Amino acid sequence: MEYNYDTTNLLSKKINDNTITATLYLAAQKNIMHAPMYGIEYDNKKINLSKVNLCKKSTNGCVAACIYHNGLFQNSHFSKNKIKQARIKRTFKFLLQKNEFFEKLIKEIKSLKRKAKKENLRLLIQLNKTSDILWEKEEFEYKEESYKNIMEFFPDVEFFDYTKYDILKNRKKLPQNYTLIYSRAGMNKGKLIDSWEDLKAYLNKNISIALVCSYDIKNELLNNETYDDYNIYDAADYESGKISIKNSTEGSILLHEAKKGTNINKNSAFVIQTQEDISNYLV
Repeated sequence: MEYNYDTTNLLSKKINDNTITATLYLAAQKNIMHAPMYGIEYDNKKINLSKVNLCKKSTNGCVAACIYHNGLFQNSHFSKNKIKQARIKRTFKFLLQKNEFFEKLIKEIKSLKRKAKKENLRLLIQLNKTSDILWEKEEFEYKEESYKNIMEFFPDVEFFDYTKYDILKNRKKLPQNYTLIYSRAGMNKGKLIDSWEDLKAYLNKNISIALVCSYDIKNELLNNETYDDYNIYDAADYESGKISIKNSTEGSILLHEAKKGTNINKNSAFVIQTQEDISNYLV
């Protein structure tokens, strides 16, 4: 039996005066396990949901604060939560109908390229909005041709993602048009995953890092152009194409804001909330 995992679109897009930013939302972490609650059918002989984890390096703090669990329809009934239903369907399509998934992804990116060219806009693609997949290793076939990854198919399109994988060890060989930004993890099970020295090791290798902060701390840090001599920016400005972090000898620091209502695991140190947090984790 062939299951229908089609959704209206794979990519969500935002358009401003100079950039189209298209993002892919999948079922974060192990949330595909909830498929039956959303009325989504699947063949349990082809997939073991308990073994699927799209964020293998996730920590207690990022799981709690993840945008997948926060925001629109956060508390709505399963059957009415169309957003999460669509994310789970896209995930099944990626896992079980891979070539069809990439065929649709290619069609959508081609359409966005045409729009960007027509309106003289920059195009940015983020595939890991709610996941941490190694897209550089995701091979597929399209029209009887094999491709190493989607970046190879679109060498003139800019892709970017945040990741908690150790980029220096696990993701060294990246396509030229794929920018990875290390996402600070904080504490996990009582252990600090990434000290300031660890983060500086990325920055000194021209790999940018991302931090999640409270509103007040984010604005305080952005009052200066640098932190510890590294350029510091609002991550929203990068994602919307207002700034570029390329063509630099060092990485930059990108600040995300933990929006009001975000679930925060205070013991995880994932969200920098106070001056004490800065002293403990960014010095």
